[in-house]
Amino acid sequence: MIRVDLAKRLAKHLPWEPKVGDLTIVYGEMGEEIIEPIVLRHEKEKKIVLSLRDVGDLVWLPRLPMLLYELKIRSVKGFSLIYDKDKDMWHYQDERMETSADNPDDTAAMALLNLLEKE
Repeated sequence: MIRVDLAKRLAKHLPWEPKVGDLTIVYGEMGEEIIEPIVLRHEKEKKIVLSLRDVGDLVWLPRLPMLLYELKIRSVKGFSLIYDKDKDMWHYQDERMETSADNPDDTAAMALLNLLEKE
């Protein structure tokens, strides 16, 4: 799961179409983080309804496959996202940049954010 600050920054650049299974964070009245999944509420109609409490701000947490897809469509020659065992870090590299983070989600999110902010 990506960091909330990265998710907020990405939200400025990526349109969000909710899908069943996506995670969101709602900030409650006391400032607590409440993680909520998006669930299918009307199975017969196949409608997606957000099952979220009606409090605070909503932050969508994009999943790694979506981040990788967005990187793929913006990549000219491809990219790599690999785990460096010696450094205990994930590393992203393409023809334009390199970035590293503790987990693959944050690494991909940072790389995508870098690309989107340059567009």
